[in-house]
Amino acid sequence: MAKPQIYIANLQLYPDVAKKQVVADLEIVNNTGKPAQADVQLLAISNRKSGGTKSLSKSLSIPKKENRVQIIYPMGEKPLLWSEFDPNFYRMHVSLSAKPGSTDQVVSTFGMRNFSTEGTNFMINGRPTILRGSLECAAFPETGYPPTDVAYWMKELNTCKSYGLNHLRFHSWCPPEAAFLAADSLGFYLQIECSSWANQGATVGDGTPLDKYIYDESNAIVKAYGNHPSFCMLAYGNEPAGKNLVKYLTDFVTYWKKKDPRRLYTTGAGWPIVSESNYNSTPDPRIQHWGAGLKSIINSQPPKADYDWSDVIAKWQHPTVSHEIGQWCVYPDFKEIKRYKG
Repeated sequence: MAKPQIYIANLQLYPDVAKKQVVADLEIVNNTGKPAQADVQLLAISNRKSGGTKSLSKSLSIPKKENRVQIIYPMGEKPLLWSEFDPNFYRMHVSLSAKPGSTDQVVSTFGMRNFSTEGTNFMINGRPTILRGSLECAAFPETGYPPTDVAYWMKELNTCKSYGLNHLRFHSWCPPEAAFLAADSLGFYLQIECSSWANQGATVGDGTPLDKYIYDESNAIVKAYGNHPSFCMLAYGNEPAGKNLVKYLTDFVTYWKKKDPRRLYTTGAGWPIVSESNYNSTPDPRIQHWGAGLKSIINSQPPKADYDWSDVIAKWQHPTVSHEIGQWCVYPDFKEIKRYKG
């Protein structure tokens, strides 16, 4: 779609639950070749009947080329918070009217939420939560690409919820917008990854083009989907390799913690554990370790539901997500073959 000469190139929304406000960060492009005057109007509309928000207008002086503007938008006395318990979200409508006769509008979904840590606990709006999750491994054999309709992802996440889950990790990839919209609606906590599994040949931190790609990709992901409240966690990708991977991924986490406080960051799914991460992702708390065979917990002890990993995680100060705890061999059901027509 063609844009006017003065338009909104990017809108990032930074909610502050304590202050009952959201900071709207607008990137405005001016292609007229001269300074301009503009009026911008903001209105957050809740997915519920209540919300208590009002329209806010500002007059702006826009210089040549690009301009960054930050506007504080009050969310009312009782903003509706987003979580797995109450998945309330808002849509921020931003209209830009520049003189003479140039108008533009963007709409973005966001939520008033604070996904944080306290000691070894994950916290959502000051309330402890335990992540109960699964993996989404981009297995779409009939099409070769993920569905982009919200209905598919609503079905997928509702199935997860029926099993008591509240978290989904996207193994080495970022899903389409539809997945975020469904997760926003259902109160699901998503871990997004930068489309990399640097192992078995590829490495990170060794000066290859992949090092730059991960930064470029993570910035593109956050620009496109960073406002979604369900976008709670970010990792470089899966199980990295490389002589300099620890420094590279520590720098990656430090970069994002400083740049964008809206979510939690870790190095990679699986490893390495560094103190700079907001949380750990590790296979250590697991009932079947790689190569353990018949000596593993699941094969050497009776089944139980009261595993205690206190001794395993006591040495870490952050919350810990157990990495890929179940990869089990199963007999194929040949009746399923007829379902695949791709």
